[in-house]
Amino acid sequence: MHKISRRVLLLGLVVTLAVTNIIWAQSPGTVADPLVSKSFVDHFLKFRSIMLPADTTVNPQPGTMLIVRSGQLRLEASKGKSVIDLTAGREIAGGNDLPHNHLIIVPEAGDYVLKARKPTMLLASHLSDEKAP
Repeated sequence: MHKISRRVLLLGLVVTLAVTNIIWAQSPGTVADPLVSKSFVDHFLKFRSIMLPADTTVNPQPGTMLIVRSGQLRLEASKGKSVIDLTAGREIAGGNDLPHNHLIIVPEAGDYVLKARKPTMLLASHLSDEKAP
């Protein structure tokens, strides 16, 4: 009986070690164990450079992400509407200029207009090419 208990204990230990080894064999964050798929990242975080001449406006869609690199970009929005400055962790209401080198996201549908008050270069994701002088 004592021999059987040792064998069962040894077998249990071997199984536990094998299962632990299999679980830890995948390196977190690799292709074998992605937190998100590469196509998701490519689709949602694909920024492109856009140059807006002075007095140009664009209407961002919900989910638009942008970074103002140079120039001056003013947010015009209905009262109570704001965009999110993810870099500073705050909201920016309409009537304010967007800060340089901050990741800004448009959280919802609304009457948002971005107006370039000077020639402005920005990086944007999900910003339509629709421009009106």
